[in-house]
Amino acid sequence: MNKVKEIILKYKAYIICIAIIILSIVSIAIQNKDRKETLKVNNSELENKEDKIAVYVSGAVKNPGVYYLDINSRIYNLLDICGGVEENADISKLNLAQKLNDSDKIEVPIKKESFEGQNDDEELEELKENDGKSSKVNINTATLEELKTLNGIGEATARKIIDYRSENEFEEIEDIMNVPGIGESKFNNIKENICT
Repeated sequence: MNKVKEIILKYKAYIICIAIIILSIVSIAIQNKDRKETLKVNNSELENKEDKIAVYVSGAVKNPGVYYLDINSRIYNLLDICGGVEENADISKLNLAQKLNDSDKIEVPIKKESFEGQNDDEELEELKENDGKSSKVNINTATLEELKTLNGIGEATARKIIDYRSENEFEEIEDIMNVPGIGESKFNNIKENICT
């Protein structure tokens, strides 16, 4: 009996590692079996696939894959059939009432976590940098204050832009050079920051 205790104490770390590995393998096998059964159930219940649509779901869902649904199914029906969403799913990005069509691919996004130490202003700035056109000043709709944020555009020039567009729409950004006081060099300073 003492020998058994000595052996257990001596190889305790190895025994724990082996137990963890065995439990992990069993857990993975059970999860795969559950997933296959879910898919099998969905596919075996279908006697007539002609009245069904096939939709692929991926991302932050419990059982991603191809599912056959009734023709008038919606995204929330798909999420029910695939076992629901993961805890980190961001379903606010989805229209759960959207009607599905045959061959649709629905990807459930993962919630983006805010980086520690990054405040809201930094996040807003980052979004603007990544969003190209939306961070640009639309010269057809911008307010006086928005126009004044452009490099080299003061209040007087901003008013001239507003006066000009009240009679003429800017079709191309180059049209802003038709405004008195905006020449080629001023245009070159702002062209990356404006849109129509």
